[in-house]
Amino acid sequence: MRKVIIMLILCTFLLSLTSCFDSIEMDDLLYVIAIGVDKGISDKWRLTIQFPTMQEGGGQMQSVSGGSSGSSGHSYASIDAPSFFTGIDMLNASLPRKLDFTHAQIIVFSEELAEGGLIGEYIAPIARFGDIRRSSHVFVVKGKAMDFIKENKPLIGTTLSKNFQVLAHASENTGFFPHVTLENFYEDLKSPYGQTIAAMASVNDLKSFAGEGEPWGTEFKTGGSYFAGQLPRTGKNKIEVWGTALFNGDKMVDKLNGDETRFLLMIRGEFRQGRYTMKDPKRPEVIIALDVRISKKPEIEIDIKDENPEIRLKFQLDADILSVQSMIDYENPELLPLLEENFKKTVEEGIMALIKKCQDLNTDVFYFGENAAKNFFTIDEYESYNWNSRFKEARVIVDVDFAIRRTGTQIKSYPIKDPIGVE
Repeated sequence: MRKVIIMLILCTFLLSLTSCFDSIEMDDLLYVIAIGVDKGISDKWRLTIQFPTMQEGGGQMQSVSGGSSGSSGHSYASIDAPSFFTGIDMLNASLPRKLDFTHAQIIVFSEELAEGGLIGEYIAPIARFGDIRRSSHVFVVKGKAMDFIKENKPLIGTTLSKNFQVLAHASENTGFFPHVTLENFYEDLKSPYGQTIAAMASVNDLKSFAGEGEPWGTEFKTGGSYFAGQLPRTGKNKIEVWGTALFNGDKMVDKLNGDETRFLLMIRGEFRQGRYTMKDPKRPEVIIALDVRISKKPEIEIDIKDENPEIRLKFQLDADILSVQSMIDYENPELLPLLEENFKKTVEEGIMALIKKCQDLNTDVFYFGENAAKNFFTIDEYESYNWNSRFKEARVIVDVDFAIRRTGTQIKSYPIKDPIGVE
């Protein structure tokens, strides 16, 4: 018995000496932050990856297998390959660390690839790859994905992954682009209840920002009428996310500007807050700014009794007054309904125009199909009805309940007085 106990102790001691024979040290890995996918030239795929060089603050860095991001602490590499996984192995053969995709934040597809109806073919292996999280953000980029990643540099701080997280969630505060993850995008490609969308991104060449010229006149712009890559701005950061790519199946069929995207998110129940600019009802040459929020999820009812279905939408929005340039006393209970009615009409017309646009494209990106499914007892009945083919003929009724709840830090606007005693 004593010998048995001694043998057990010795075996236990020997096992403890084995340590973690299959462990991988952190500095043996190269953590991919961004993935870009274009149609290749030398082969089918052009795969671009972006990764930290582990040299933040270390001065100028050398180019690593395809490119360098200067002193930003990040670099990139591109390769043409027959498949996504072969491309990874080919890159691993030329990089001094093993690629690790568990921290990938964004996946960028080129607009050319999306419009060619190839998204399904290219995204399937990425979605199947267990190292890439389904919470990664999906963008369709105007131009080449490789060029977008080249220009993707940390503007604030040195942590690019943090910048991505904050940027992707900026949709919740502006509504100018949707927040779409790999999970959302890939599952919606296969859904019988509607079509998928993606956020649009672009490299802005900053040429829309006019350094000289005539001052702005009285023409009204909402600020959301631009598409990705068109914002009239300047600065060191050239990339921007703005608007929405619309899909029918795995083919991109059109895109939405910032204003249309806000209406899209309202219908989908994903709009939270945004600042709107509207014409002053009494003085159209100046503007009124509102901070608009959605009070609760939209109410959607779909009636399929007739040959053409009927879609009834009801929205409840609240707002605060941010600015009244005309100094007219719209805080007055007698004038406040004028603002509310004008904005209500703007939203109703915008939503109706957007739905008509998507009906013409035959793409239900609003998830109306999920509500239509409630009219059926079985999945087979719903699929036989073929909602996606009937959506384009549906009648739509929109009702917006809009109320201005607060007037900011002022309870009354006063006109600016002319100087006294000046001739």
